[in-house]
Amino acid sequence: MSAMADLGKVSTLVSNGVATAQATLGHMYLTGEGIGQDDVKAFERTKEAAYRGRAFSQYALGEMYSNGTGVRQNDTKAIEWYEKAAKQGNAEIQYNLGTLYQNGDGIPQDDHKAVEWYQKSADKGFAPAQYNLAAMYYEGQGVSQDYVEALKWLRKAAAQGYASAQNNIGDMYETGKGIERNDTKAAEWYLKAANQEIAEAQNSLGLMYFEGRGVKQHKAKSQEWYSKSCDNGYEPSCDEL
Repeated sequence: MSAMADLGKVSTLVSNGVATAQATLGHMYLTGEGIGQDDVKAFERTKEAAYRGRAFSQYALGEMYSNGTGVRQNDTKAIEWYEKAAKQGNAEIQYNLGTLYQNGDGIPQDDHKAVEWYQKSADKGFAPAQYNLAAMYYEGQGVSQDYVEALKWLRKAAAQGYASAQNNIGDMYETGKGIERNDTKAAEWYLKAANQEIAEAQNSLGLMYFEGRGVKQHKAKSQEWYSKSCDNGYEPSCDEL
């Protein structure tokens, strides 16, 4: 089917009030895909889908208010639409809103709000939110510092294969934060993350093989992991080669 035919079909569905079609046409106007790029029309179509309750359109509308895309920039409206979307319970949207609050990206920075939305998303099993929630507990941002709680959420993310969480568990075992220090366990977790190309974990594993901590001392393996870490852009590892 031609792009023109696709556009005609979408336009017909838009006329019939189909929210997904309104969202699709809004995206087409935003990107200029198969149609002339038009921020104002993108905003109007996205708004129609958002008012029909489509969560991702509500989030997109929040972004448009935040960035001033097709509409006058308005942080209050941005927050309103972000939160409408997040309150529908989609874990990814809740996580995204948490990152916006944590970074102050287009809305006022608020660690407490960030934790609130990370928690909602993490409770649904969304690994990136579990990881970020762990980081907030580890640093004491928006919550009281709690290494044990941080480790709990890292384990949940790591169980889903989230490599950065695996690396951080290794670090907590190595430093004894939130758990009894155990170099063997640290090396095991670093290896999981290193096998997923986390450069910091590869560096840590290189050091442990060099010093014989948690693993049998093995200079060749140490150099192997330092080399992999260096190849992944971690400068301290390059200095060890």
